[in-house]
Amino acid sequence: MSFIQYISFEETLDVYGKTIEKSGGGFSGVRDKGGIESVLDFIQNDLYYPDFVSKLSYLVFRFCSGHFFNDGNKRIALTLGTYFLYKNGHYWAAAQFMQRMEAIIYHIAASNIGDELLLQIMSCVVDCQDFDDGLKIEIIHAMQKSEIADFANRK
Repeated sequence: MSFIQYISFEETLDVYGKTIEKSGGGFSGVRDKGGIESVLDFIQNDLYYPDFVSKLSYLVFRFCSGHFFNDGNKRIALTLGTYFLYKNGHYWAAAQFMQRMEAIIYHIAASNIGDELLLQIMSCVVDCQDFDDGLKIEIIHAMQKSEIADFANRK
């Protein structure tokens, strides 16, 4: 495995502050410092996350679903994912990350996309490849969960 540059707690707070500032604000502040530190530490465990893609997937999933900040958890998942790609020399993937992942992040937060599906998505994102037809269908079915739930709640 090539050398991976990890994100520190201080970098995370810096990225978070800039994200909230540039995206129009919100209720800034850390809600779960221990949770943030735990993710940043655990991502370095090669037994659980043996390669870059699995580490990126874990980072994004946990920051999106972990509610570590008072506001901006989906935004920080996007920006930290982009930053992690950039910091590790995946410049083209980083340049495309926010646009490709915005809807995916929403559906992670809504519990429609789980960590296994996200790992498949991240493999394509890191390799700068389009999703194959099978993966597109899986993503569509996952995203439909929200539409079905919304429809059922309107009745």
